Amino acid sequence: MNLRVFVITCDKYIWALRGFVHQFQKYWSSLQPVVVAGYSAPDFDLPDNFTFYSIAPEEYPKEKWSTGLIQFLRAVNDDHFVLLLEDYWLCRGVNHQAIGTLHELCTQHTNVLRVDLTDDRQYNGEARDWELMPYYGYNDIVWTPASSPYQMSLQAGIWNRRLMLEVLKMDESAWQVELAGSATNLRKREDLLVLGTRQRPVRYANVFKGGDSRPESLDLTYLLPGDIEELRATGALER
Repeated sequence: MNLRVFVITCDKYIWALRGFVHQFQKYWSSLQPVVVAGYSAPDFDLPDNFTFYSIAPEEYPKEKWSTGLIQFLRAVNDDHFVLLLEDYWLCRGVNHQAIGTLHELCTQHTNVLRVDLTDDRQYNGEARDWELMPYYGYNDIVWTPASSPYQMSLQAGIWNRRLMLEVLKMDESAWQVELAGSATNLRKREDLLVLGTRQRPVRYANVFKGGDSRPESLDLTYLLPGDIEELRATGALER
């Protein structure tokens, strides 16, 4: 199965998919299969390469964000996937070749929990060259130890579905997944690897700065002026 992109959303934030889709189609590909996992379907049409999956008839509260994610991951059978959130609006063309080779690396090393696609691991403060394979294809590979912060970061990454299910804890908010129970579970699993690159193959704006999802508060700093004009023209900046 080709590497699919999973986008996790909720009813409160699903309106942001308009902007997400616009930027994704422009900077990733209109041929890349994407599954949006949420609760209520969006009230606007998604493009042909996007499908919507309803996790449950009623939305879980934000304190149980991980429960919804676990339920979704149990319903699919992908060995690996790219995980994104609806407020990750791409701002530059993605490096498809890098993503392909990193996916290949994951299939060859079954103890890799995730490979970061941003600069989250590179600038972690404890990153070091991965001694087993300091480079793979065009990617310089870095590794961070189990004790380093944000090993469970939800920034864009390629994940091993089976291993993610092993470390995820039920009934956690997204913040807690990164810093509390799920993160603690991962720290106990020194057999699992979290890797990154120095190339940063995926670049995007986290438009919900500080979790503020009001349209007037969107952080569009990293978007090109032309993109902002297009987003305004399509109504993607309106709720």
